[in-house]
Amino acid sequence: MPTRVWRRFEAARGSLKLRVEELAAERYDEAVAMLLKHFTADEPPCKHIEVHKHPAALAALERLWRGALAQGVSVACVVDDDAEAPELVGVNVLAVAGREDKDEVFQSDDPVWAALYGAVDLVSRSVDICHHFAVERYLTAFGLVVAPQYRGMAVGKEILLARIPLCKALDIKVTATVFTAAASQSVAAKAGFITLFEISYEELAKRGFVFPGVEKSTRYSKLMALVIE
Repeated sequence: MPTRVWRRFEAARGSLKLRVEELAAERYDEAVAMLLKHFTADEPPCKHIEVHKHPAALAALERLWRGALAQGVSVACVVDDDAEAPELVGVNVLAVAGREDKDEVFQSDDPVWAALYGAVDLVSRSVDICHHFAVERYLTAFGLVVAPQYRGMAVGKEILLARIPLCKALDIKVTATVFTAAASQSVAAKAGFITLFEISYEELAKRGFVFPGVEKSTRYSKLMALVIE
């Protein structure tokens, strides 16, 4: 079956053609490697808690990504050429969530993973997406990364916009994500996402989710959503 392409666009003033497509299973390892290298270094909580120094937390994060990838709805941004394996530009780990999912409170004995995912879990639970939008399921995400050499080209925004045709193909009316960085929150807003809930990292620290120095670059963690028209 041919790879489904969700969006094509031009970057760097039209000199670079890119596309967003379904992430093929044979590229999962490459995608996870990109996430482990760049997402963990740049995403504010990961960066400020220094997750790269904590193997147990890294392993838990990788399990989270691979579990979501197994659903087969994640996307990749690649160079739009005829190469058998075009250069990987970015990745967005996606998953379908719904009313039928078990609503279990997150717990972990590893303090770093407890802080990282616990903070995201708190924000994601702030609004019941299915109830709020009167839907049975929605598209969520567990990480978006763009290779450093392709940043500053609005690639992140295009990856987010690719969720629109993807959701339509899945007959999903809403996509919602916890955006943990000021930069990604700005990009999401430009793509049409609205803020449903926000909490300051200062407040998160009071609740036990401490990311030393994170406030220097990002003040809030936000749950944001886009309704698919």
